Amino acid sequence: MSESMDATNNHQITAPVLAGLASFKVKFDASDNAQSRALFANGRMQVKVQVLVSGVNADGEAMHVPADVMESIELIHYATGKTLRDGWAASNVQGRFTVEARSAMSVGEIADDMEDDSVHPQVRTFWVSSSSAGPTQIGARLFLDGERILSNGTTLSSVHDSSVTIEAETPATYSVDGVFRLYQTRIGNESPGNRIWKYHLGLYPGGKQIRLVDWIVEGVKEGENYNFADGNRLNEIKTNYMDCIFVRPEKSSITVTLPVNGDPFVYTFTRDAQTWSHKHYKVITQSDGELTIVQALSEYSENTTARKYGGVLFFIAIDEYGTEHKLSIRADFYERDLYLQRG
Repeated sequence: MSESMDATNNHQITAPVLAGLASFKVKFDASDNAQSRALFANGRMQVKVQVLVSGVNADGEAMHVPADVMESIELIHYATGKTLRDGWAASNVQGRFTVEARSAMSVGEIADDMEDDSVHPQVRTFWVSSSSAGPTQIGARLFLDGERILSNGTTLSSVHDSSVTIEAETPATYSVDGVFRLYQTRIGNESPGNRIWKYHLGLYPGGKQIRLVDWIVEGVKEGENYNFADGNRLNEIKTNYMDCIFVRPEKSSITVTLPVNGDPFVYTFTRDAQTWSHKHYKVITQSDGELTIVQALSEYSENTTARKYGGVLFFIAIDEYGTEHKLSIRADFYERDLYLQRG
């Protein structure tokens, strides 16, 4: 065996071993030094919280933090060291509602803790929500070589003190009158005897819009429109057919079908004015920040049996912050109108 081979065997290169943490910080964003933020306590609204970790080897040199250490990171209540609970939750998945209610700090309160982050830290991102009102201070913990290290300064072998504070505010509730607005517009291109109205439901506290972005009706699948009131051979004034459809906010249009071209002579002798003809209408429904209901009416009836169903629709409207509003809409067949009520 040659001397060069002996030297190679005696000086095998060993992978560096993580000996400790150079930094262990909790922030709202890697480049953000804000110490507090606010959200609504509705269980949906989220605030991003990031944990930044950098490691060193036995010689104090910067090194990569292994994946298993990064995956062991959990958010904790700073005061107790326990994982988030009592209505507070952390997810790895960003939801739909991540807009902040407001900043819970002023510009003058920005902290300067960018001291010597010479090693680019690795980042673990969480999305925090709360269903209970009140503040909490959030830290983090991880496991390194079987030892649990916390960012609340209680780990004697590796002292790190870093946290952020989130204030969970009670969601606002609004009266139906004057704050929620239900108004109607007619599409205007219908054939004689047909009428199609679009009802728009918006939320305007103090005259300022809060966007409504979704609705929930028990038993209705997500993504599906809902026909909640329908009638045929109604024998009401200029109305024998009515259809009311609650449209999904993501839908830009729907197609409605109405009886059309009834026989005027038959209409003279039969109040329900049955017809075999139909016409399809494409109705544009996209409305920024408002929910849409389409009401389709005809003086004529379908040549089928009489029917009449639906009365009050109970639903939950969800605003841009993820807050729920329990409402209902009453369909009046006699007046051919819709009325907004508390759910």
